[in-house]
Amino acid sequence: MDQHRDDRGLNRCLEAIGLPKSTYYYRKNRSNEPSEEEQKLMDHIREIIGEHPSYGYRRILPELEERTGQTVNHKRLRRLLNEHELGLARQVSKHSPSPAEEILGDAAGQLNLVADLDPEPLEAFSTDFTELKYASGSRKAYLMAVVDLESKYVPGWAVGPSGNRKLAMRCWEQVRERLTSLGEELDEKIIHHDLDSVYTSYRWLRAILLGDEMRISYSEKGAKGNPWIESLWGRTKAEVGSRITEASSLPALRVVFDERFRYYNQERRHSSIGQIPPREHLTQTLDILESEPQIAAVS
Repeated sequence: MDQHRDDRGLNRCLEAIGLPKSTYYYRKNRSNEPSEEEQKLMDHIREIIGEHPSYGYRRILPELEERTGQTVNHKRLRRLLNEHELGLARQVSKHSPSPAEEILGDAAGQLNLVADLDPEPLEAFSTDFTELKYASGSRKAYLMAVVDLESKYVPGWAVGPSGNRKLAMRCWEQVRERLTSLGEELDEKIIHHDLDSVYTSYRWLRAILLGDEMRISYSEKGAKGNPWIESLWGRTKAEVGSRITEASSLPALRVVFDERFRYYNQERRHSSIGQIPPREHLTQTLDILESEPQIAAVS
């Protein structure tokens, strides 16, 4: 820029490379070396963009605040994205499929293990994320839950600001703990979900396939291929929708779902299992303890 501004003029040079004048002067006048704090912040930002390349600053911001544990001004985030040339132009770059995605692509048409299955209690589970609008609709959060296909029992759930791998693993830790307390081994059981990037990620696959020795089933038809979790979302939002909207904070929203799913498991009657609650159905069919395991809420 400094080499050509005298001949071409500063404004024409800035226009040619699409650089705002304010950014030019900021870079020109600031120190060349970013602070240690800024370097750490940029590490988190690049990590988020690597996992979610379509995110703009509005979606990056809550993810960044969750990972750093600090409040980040949205203007500062936008400045950093501009300075490091991480604007949404990055969306046009082609995504190279991971080894897992390549394997799934080769196995297309054979990924759904539950389509014709008549499962036993606690043999096959369904999961997904759903978006929640709370604080009178002004704020957004995500819920992940796991439901048993046969008994409709929900062994785990988690609420967070982003529907990401971190939230998925929080939810799954609760599932592990609850099923262990019921005397159930995870190996050879099936978890069914869609082809969301969370569920094709190395961290999720390693935990399910290698850690728990379970089998993974994928819906190849989106929500249509995963009716169990969609049914759970529909019932839940119909029955506690007003409480979701009225929740004023994320902790308050978590309380709503802790209470909801304890009621759902222990008291709510389900027609598909003889008009009794899931917990009672499991007690009858699996001869398990009658008291619901007390597990701390997943934050």
